Amino acid sequence: MSRNKIIYGLNDLQADGLACPQCGANYLQVMIASVPVGRSVTGSQVHACVGQRAESAKAAIEAGHRVGGAR
Repeated sequence: MSRNKIIYGLNDLQADGLACPQCGANYLQVMIASVPVGRSVTGSQVHACVGQRAESAKAAIEAGHRVGGAR
C-alpha cells in the first residue's frame, strides 16, 4: 500500500495515526510495532500493526468479522 494513499472511513484515533485501521489497537494504550500505510483525509499519517496480530485481524476482516474499534 502506498504511504500517500488516502484512507477513508477512519475514526478520530485512526485518522490521527494513533490506532490501527485493521484491528483497532490504540497505540496510546498498547505497545505494538506499526508501520505507515497511508494518509487520512486530514493529511495525518495512518499506521497499521505489523506481525501476527495484524495478520489475524486481516484474516478476520476478510472473513467478514468485525474487529477493533468503531469504523
